[in-house]
Amino acid sequence: MVEKSLCVCALSRSLQLNKEFQAEEAPTVILCISMQWFREWESFVKGKDNEPPGPIDNSKIGVMKGGHVQLKQGADYGQISEETWQYLLGIYSGGPEIAVRQTVPATNTDSLHGERKIEAETRAL
Repeated sequence: MVEKSLCVCALSRSLQLNKEFQAEEAPTVILCISMQWFREWESFVKGKDNEPPGPIDNSKIGVMKGGHVQLKQGADYGQISEETWQYLLGIYSGGPEIAVRQTVPATNTDSLHGERKIEAETRAL
């Protein structure tokens, strides 16, 4: 029964990390995870499968370009936060890490929410 309680704890922690990730407005780094591996993990933590998944295997979703692993076009992957990646990696090991870096536009952040600040200056006539 110890394994079952660990599964519930792992699922609970992952859900918490995912909720924080979803609430983050503009994460600077988004990491990718193979959906094949993720589905195996999900089956395990939900008690549908008694065997834990092996190490994280992102080899099918990544391709080596210019000395770096990049996301393969058309890959079946999910996006997770850096914290979730580190959490899962600490338990299951594996890899490789595949990061999608999101750039923040060089505009006023208020306009990103549909609001604009307008400054008016009055002059004496």
